[in-house]
Amino acid sequence: MNNFKAFIEENKEKLNTFAKEYIKKLEMPEILKESIKYSLVNDGKKIRPLSFLYLLKYYEIDYSKYFDIALAIELVHTYSLVHDDLPEMDNDDYRWGKLTNHKVYGQDVAVLTGDAMLTLAFEVLSDCDVNPNLKVRLIKQFANYSGAMGMIAGQVYDVKQKNYNVDADYLRRMHSLKTGRLIELPMDFACLVANKSDDYAEIREFGQQLGIAYQIKDDILDYYGDFEKIGKLPSDEDMITYLSFYGIEECEDLLQKHTTNAINIAEKLNNDLLIDFANYLLKREK
Repeated sequence: MNNFKAFIEENKEKLNTFAKEYIKKLEMPEILKESIKYSLVNDGKKIRPLSFLYLLKYYEIDYSKYFDIALAIELVHTYSLVHDDLPEMDNDDYRWGKLTNHKVYGQDVAVLTGDAMLTLAFEVLSDCDVNPNLKVRLIKQFANYSGAMGMIAGQVYDVKQKNYNVDADYLRRMHSLKTGRLIELPMDFACLVANKSDDYAEIREFGQQLGIAYQIKDDILDYYGDFEKIGKLPSDEDMITYLSFYGIEECEDLLQKHTTNAINIAEKLNNDLLIDFANYLLKREK
């Protein structure tokens, strides 16, 4: 196996099974357990947790020992999507080709499901088998990247964008937080777990460039609107996105630019796996 696509094919269902078995053992109301599994165990790409495991593989770490950290990453990502899909946020009816959580379980349970996944993510991370000093650092960074100074800050900029004069800097800041932080996080985590501090600054920059590219690619996929491939309907046309701000041609150029920036960093690190990862995200169809 020498590419990210093959790595996904080998490990996505393993992660789904790990998540399903983990949730099954927990004591909670049955409807909450069903709701969590409905959104967590799915046909989504699982790019964030699998990129963490993929980089561990590159560093010759037995990544099978760290599915719990991968699960924590996916729990936070999935909670954010369950809340994003609510009528008060993006008001989406479909995700991964099936009805969104609130369409199945109701808005009240969907809110509580997101809350449960967020808090559970920190419990999972606090139980992971790493040394205590590293664990504290992972938890702190987890909170920073997913919280009020990271992803949630970006979401606030997104939902309240009509209160501001949205320019290119605003758009970049919004998406570098909302989307980019959880693309950077698995890269950072892999460096920390593998104790590769010499690579840390470059890996972080790699994640930042890919985070921007990832959002632009999402907007482009939205533009072409192939429900069969992306599993959801196009976003709200009233919201300002990279696509509505720049147009399709400039977005294609920006996607290539930020992906190339990421690849240049990976080449500097002589890291073929990261080069393949960047190209995978560039060419993805959902």
